[in-house]
Amino acid sequence: MNAITSFISNDFSVQGGYFDLNTFATTKDLLDRHQLEQRKPVLDRDHCLAIAAYPVPLSIYEFAESESVDEVFRRINSGGRQLSRQELRTAGAINAFAETVRTISSKIRGDSSSSDILLLNRMKEISITNVDLDYGISADTVFWVRNNILTKDHLRQSRDEELIADLIAYMVSAEPVASRAELFDDYFGAVNPLEGARLERFEAVDNAVRMRSPELLEYDFTRTHDEIVLTLTAADKSLAELLFANYNAGNPIPRYFQAVFLAFHQLIVKDNKTVANRTGLITRLNDAGKNIVIQEGGRWGAENRSAAVHTVVGMIQDFFEDDAAPDPAKVHWVTKLQNLLTNSKTEQSAYDFKQGFMTLLDEPTFDEACFEKILKTCVGIANISRGHKGYVIVGVAETDATAARVEKVFGVPPVSYSGFYITGIEHEANMMGKSLDQLFQEVSDRVKNSKISEPLRSYLSTRLKTVRYFDKSLFVFEIEGQTAVSRYNEKFFERNGTQLVEVSPENLGSLFARFPA
Repeated sequence: MNAITSFISNDFSVQGGYFDLNTFATTKDLLDRHQLEQRKPVLDRDHCLAIAAYPVPLSIYEFAESESVDEVFRRINSGGRQLSRQELRTAGAINAFAETVRTISSKIRGDSSSSDILLLNRMKEISITNVDLDYGISADTVFWVRNNILTKDHLRQSRDEELIADLIAYMVSAEPVASRAELFDDYFGAVNPLEGARLERFEAVDNAVRMRSPELLEYDFTRTHDEIVLTLTAADKSLAELLFANYNAGNPIPRYFQAVFLAFHQLIVKDNKTVANRTGLITRLNDAGKNIVIQEGGRWGAENRSAAVHTVVGMIQDFFEDDAAPDPAKVHWVTKLQNLLTNSKTEQSAYDFKQGFMTLLDEPTFDEACFEKILKTCVGIANISRGHKGYVIVGVAETDATAARVEKVFGVPPVSYSGFYITGIEHEANMMGKSLDQLFQEVSDRVKNSKISEPLRSYLSTRLKTVRYFDKSLFVFEIEGQTAVSRYNEKFFERNGTQLVEVSPENLGSLFARFPA
């Protein structure tokens, strides 16, 4: 479906030509309104008419028994491009374990979206690509491939989800568990009939996830993952290159990653510790793979798996210390910020980014107009609908020109990610002669005393936070649509794509209709 609609929208050519947008009334209207551009050369009209008139077959089946659905699915998958074993496991799996695996997997890959419903024409923005396309997420940049943990073929087969399922089962189990394909089948309830020991395993792992809660488990996973990312970034090496001095490129190391991840998880989550000496940690992990005994073959026994984890814990625990005052906002925003940046591409109206609070003049001052626009934008996002979540993040430039200007004025180079430039906010606090905490307090007071209507004003002020992304600090305005329409200075605002607009009197009815009593 995406290939068909993308071709009709002129995203790519066929046989050297582009679809004639005048063929369809819909595309002609978009062309006339300059929302589509006719690319050349244009395909012959006869070819375009033949494509437009082609009937796409659709079959609808109705079943009384779920087993019948599974059987039809199995038959369809018997030909063409067959789904991988992991894809088959997840098809139709809706328990807490499966949903947690799916959610975490998409966030680590970077192809997450703010909602489970995604418009077809937005799908390409977060698709994993293996060819040189000007959209989507390159497979080479995905964490698993970049660190030689999995190959691109593994990624296509959803082996990353299998790996995460393996980790989660270990994390929530009271005793170390083995790793093998049959256990994955049980965790996802992929075997019919599900009974006996298989049913017990299915229920046990699902109950364990529910007891910890999917939200907290995702948090545990993300903060552990972030510490590994920070360590590898500081080392300027992939995980494979760090663990093996003479690493043979192309040879994936998923079990070594598991041993390292679960060791970090043991120290950070179970023992409530934090990294105290990252340089020493990197030095200890350098070429440490030769000292980690990993069982070969299709099955990984619980005893060997546990021993590998304890080996890594013994290697690195001296470089951790007790975390006396853990700050949740500052330990899990590497992955979370990247997800928010990606999500903004598919739901532009719910996200906004500002490079800072100050002007970019040669002599910067606090930009009152910019701050007022931030507050109005918060109102506009809240007015999308009741309960709709959104963010305004300060410390992120959306263009390289803005980032370059920040660097010229403040001498601060940005950190780039997926077309965004993270500039941070510390340099502005320094320019104002304030600490970061003092600037945060000032911004918080401005929100509390602002002209935003209640209850949104209180919601914003209590959820305003400072987060860290590598060596950058950012301010995050977290927004949620309230039970009623929100206002700024008794005026109504909404978001139209990335644009903020004041709602005219004749459109107030449609705005209020989004918030039924």
